[in-house]
Amino acid sequence: MKPIKSRADAYPVMLSFDDGPRPGSTERVLDVLARRGLEPDRPLRAAFFTLARNPGGWWARRLLFAPYEIWTDKGSLECYPDLARRIVEQGHWLGNHGATHFWPRWPWYRNRRRVVAQLRGWEQVADTVVPAWRGQSACLARAPYLIRTSAWRAATAQTGFADLAGLTTGDADPRADCDDVRRTLLTRLEREHRLAEQSGRPVVLIFHDIRDLTAGCLDQWLDAISAAGYALVDFDPERL
Repeated sequence: MKPIKSRADAYPVMLSFDDGPRPGSTERVLDVLARRGLEPDRPLRAAFFTLARNPGGWWARRLLFAPYEIWTDKGSLECYPDLARRIVEQGHWLGNHGATHFWPRWPWYRNRRRVVAQLRGWEQVADTVVPAWRGQSACLARAPYLIRTSAWRAATAQTGFADLAGLTTGDADPRADCDDVRRTLLTRLEREHRLAEQSGRPVVLIFHDIRDLTAGCLDQWLDAISAAGYALVDFDPERL
């Protein structure tokens, strides 16, 4: 892989995390970001697309999650309010990933009103758990599984959430180790930045803070991104 020509020309990269918060892994991710801030005593700011709750029981989850879903032990604002508050207190963005990480291709979620209920359900829990999220300058949402159906687009438009996608990094692959993800994310990042560089908009990387792999390897991956000549910058939706 060819590095970017010079640091002055470094392409900006922002970080985001999905499916949390979850004890153990989310704290470790926050600790990494705290160490890598662009200014003293301030973390490298990221966006966390969180869930309001994770339903209990195998059958309840099967009715919500994709048929191929492996990671059913997802995060929850409702169960882990202290983590949600820490995310916001440390200056990160709190985003809406649906109340329960529903699979948008289920027939019952092709209905706009059901998707609106998912977005509003998350909003209600977030307002109770960490009302400070309302101080953000934008309300952000990311479709579960990155499946942006017509119902999802209509629902985000109706509820006023900015619909944000991003570039997956490979950390959700259950077979991957640290080196596998490093290679995958750098390959994808090189391709994506060359497609997007004319716009000057940063690439938004998608990691998963519920994964112990991500919590344990994030420092290495960020080192690799910087070594390849990219500039890690604070998440800022106004630049997107």
